[in-house]
Amino acid sequence: MDQRKLSAFLLTVLFLIGILIAGCNNRMTKVTQITANTSDVKYNKGKIWREQQAGWPKPPLFQGNPYGAGGIGTAWTFTMEGLYQWVRSTDKIYPRLAIDMPKDEGNKTIIKLRKGVTWNDGKPFTSKDVWAYYILNNGAFICKFLKSVEIPDDYTVIFTWNDPQPNPRVKQLLIAMDWQATIPYHIYGKYVDKAAELLKSAKPAQDIDKRGAFGLYIDQHLSDELSKNWQEFTKCSPKYPIGTGAFKVVNVTPSHMILKKRPDYWNAKNVKFEEVDLVQMPDQAQQYAMYKTGKYDRGDGTPPKDIIENLLSSNKDLIHYQMFDSSGDFGFVFNIKKPPFDDVRFRRALIYAFDKTKIREVGNYYGKETIGYSIMAMPLSMIKDWVLPEVQEKMTKYKYDPEKAAQLLKEIGWTKGSDGIWRDKNGKVYNFIIGTAGYYALGPAAEICAEQLTKFGMPTKALYVDGTVYWDNAQSKHLYDMSTDWIDANWGPITVPYWALSNFYWGFAKNAGNFPVVEKGPNKGQLNMILPGSDGKLVDIDKVLKKMLYMNDEEMKKAASDLVWIANENAFGLDWFQNVTGTWFNMKTTKMRGGWPMQDLIKKYNRNMPLPTDPEDAERIAETNLGFAGIQMVVDGDFMPN
Repeated sequence: MDQRKLSAFLLTVLFLIGILIAGCNNRMTKVTQITANTSDVKYNKGKIWREQQAGWPKPPLFQGNPYGAGGIGTAWTFTMEGLYQWVRSTDKIYPRLAIDMPKDEGNKTIIKLRKGVTWNDGKPFTSKDVWAYYILNNGAFICKFLKSVEIPDDYTVIFTWNDPQPNPRVKQLLIAMDWQATIPYHIYGKYVDKAAELLKSAKPAQDIDKRGAFGLYIDQHLSDELSKNWQEFTKCSPKYPIGTGAFKVVNVTPSHMILKKRPDYWNAKNVKFEEVDLVQMPDQAQQYAMYKTGKYDRGDGTPPKDIIENLLSSNKDLIHYQMFDSSGDFGFVFNIKKPPFDDVRFRRALIYAFDKTKIREVGNYYGKETIGYSIMAMPLSMIKDWVLPEVQEKMTKYKYDPEKAAQLLKEIGWTKGSDGIWRDKNGKVYNFIIGTAGYYALGPAAEICAEQLTKFGMPTKALYVDGTVYWDNAQSKHLYDMSTDWIDANWGPITVPYWALSNFYWGFAKNAGNFPVVEKGPNKGQLNMILPGSDGKLVDIDKVLKKMLYMNDEEMKKAASDLVWIANENAFGLDWFQNVTGTWFNMKTTKMRGGWPMQDLIKKYNRNMPLPTDPEDAERIAETNLGFAGIQMVVDGDFMPN
């Protein structure tokens, strides 16, 4: 069960990372020109969407099962759909295969499906396909909150919740986050039926903490059988993905994926593009050349400042929009069981030795610094909504102050020798290692951190480690003094703090930070941290997280405030900055219905648009990012060929 849940999560993460770092090629695959009426299009006569993307296995390894080895890359968002499109940076929810928002009736949530929807092989999409998704993909996070998924007819789905039930907002988000039209029953029915048969053998769990899918107790034998069935399913694959989405894959090469608009798509009249040409190549110089020469219409990501300025000056048709990355903040965690980091006073002192401005300028020039905090267990942009004002006021305000760092170190017995190197109370000199996989901002920022600590008198090196071994070295072997990653990260909704906080206290920060865990018994490996909250009362972090999705907003805010307080006051690591990402458009070949966001500021900022301050602009700009909103703006007709 956990293995399948992890596999699905990793596929999603790889997909989201892929669209941020995707490559391209300066050789364009020949495509068939569209013969449809293009009288309203001046430049993009073929009505082709061209952009840098990545993530699909090179043929002949490419296959059509989105859960198969290597996945299907960017084909996912163009060919697949859910009942809803969840915009992960704003939590806005758009009905897609559902005709309206979910309706709650007691412990049931009722959803009506669109009629006339077909898979791209012509077979009808019905409620049985939604049922199939949850029965086979029973490791999906929502399943442990459900008692059942019922389908009284072809166009009705009823989710019945176990007691206690998540709060209403959580219910909506749990449903909206899933991609229910990714396991067509008519293709994978035998694996769905096998999973259903296996689940029938399980009994309801008596302990809420032991609940598996549909509130059942899944023992090891049953878990192994379900996993075996899932693995067999992932080996079964059509040539190209079978989905209900607006486009259909027609050709895949190592560098190009070509998709055609489906004339039978349920909202085809609003989809203005006839073809999609996705390009992947690892060479960044070629990527930038394609932008400069106008061979891309759109793309995700924010490169360094000098590259942005060079691209914009080279092509006057380009525009770049900035947006907060809801994935969160970059930084590192200390190995808190390894001396001297096992002393919270040492960790607090060291935080003052870092100049976050310089770290941010190297890691992500446009990022937002977390001055005033050590580490927060959630992205900076969430603090204002989820930490009580009185708690924010009381939190320790860290800032760049080497003199204060030195003072605090002296108070705990450290001394600085004539060589400028600090020694602990026993006269020991340390040589610290900052481990990093080096991708994106992590490597350069880690180097700046190492330089700053060394200059301060704490000899430190940034150690680049291949990603194939880094995560195990950091999380299982605990080889580094400091380990970099998305630290205060949020891979889920922003209007519920659970996802950010659980990612911190149960994820990379816990593992690489070497947080205390239960050593023996049935709860072995679970977090074992009970620390004072903002009011001085002890907080069992693990128990609070397990209850959070059942809390009302007021209770969530109090709990979140305590967990953020604990992270900051215990200085578990250093949050460098909240990542700022972006989207690129070629305004000559692509346009947006209603005009470009912040239209009146385009000239002022020379097409390098700042973070929006108006909520409507922020929402609209966020939805231009495929990693945040998929192709919702294509489905709605907001993106058009120019």
